Amino acid sequence: MLRTLPAVVAATLALAAPAAAAPRSFGVYVDPWHVAGWAQSVGRAPQYVARFEAFSRRGTVDAYLREAERQGMRHVLVSWEPWRPVPDELGVAEQFRPQPGYRNADIAAGAQDAYIAQFARSLATFRGRVDLRYAHEMNGTWYPWSHDPVAYRRAWRHLVRLVRAQGARNVRFVWSVNPSLYIPYRRWKRSVRVYWPGRRYVDAVGSTAINFGGVKRYPVARFAPRLRALRRLYHKPVQLTEVSTARGGRVRWLHSLARLVRRNPWIRSIAWFQHRSRGQAQIEGAGRLDWDVQRDRRAAAALRRVMRALAARAGVRRAAPRSG
Repeated sequence: MLRTLPAVVAATLALAAPAAAAPRSFGVYVDPWHVAGWAQSVGRAPQYVARFEAFSRRGTVDAYLREAERQGMRHVLVSWEPWRPVPDELGVAEQFRPQPGYRNADIAAGAQDAYIAQFARSLATFRGRVDLRYAHEMNGTWYPWSHDPVAYRRAWRHLVRLVRAQGARNVRFVWSVNPSLYIPYRRWKRSVRVYWPGRRYVDAVGSTAINFGGVKRYPVARFAPRLRALRRLYHKPVQLTEVSTARGGRVRWLHSLARLVRRNPWIRSIAWFQHRSRGQAQIEGAGRLDWDVQRDRRAAAALRRVMRALAARAGVRRAAPRSG
């Protein structure tokens, strides 16, 4: 029998405090058709679901949004990528190559206006909040939208104005960077600031937080200074928009993440990501990211600790999942 999230974990959502100030939230990159099973396996329900969406697909997310509503969700995150995805095996250099029609200058000039307007109207139909993470990790050197920061800022502002013009008042614009822990702090800060589109065009600031393991082992403590810098520099809510860790040391890493969240209430949201990682495919010597928290009881318990740390500040009491 097809179950819905309310049937599996109704009590968790029912005990959420009314959002006078928006409560902190935990999300997962899982299709809403599978979120009930994820919640039952992990032992606690997420507050929202997340997905990636490429411009080249040229479609809307209507079916996704309707199923999220059916599952009782009133919050989704969409990582919206202006490109035609490049297969991992072609490498970073090919992935970084500008793509005509999707370049920042093209988008700023209106080349994608019809599609953007259509997509915005789709988002506007959702009965809840949509966090729109457009052209993320722009300060890196692996996505084509990283070229030409000036045009990036113009494209961002153009897109925001166009989405707002479609009446999508439920959309929040999440400007999400990469923490680039492999470069010095001052260089990272400069690499981020050149892409900042301005306070009027951003509702929240996000960051990826992935511990690739192996030669790219990043303890949680390494992320903290750069998250604090984002808060200090931009004075916006801070969200961790793509979070994962290698299998080796996963429980300890998640316990550290729970402590970070508990001690820093300005971290407003975490989105857990366990799909195929381009980073794992392209970083030689990285650890294993191809494990699943749904099949790992110790890691699931540690992830529930992260979820409880977020919920504690949001006034949400723990509720055990119920099957229906």
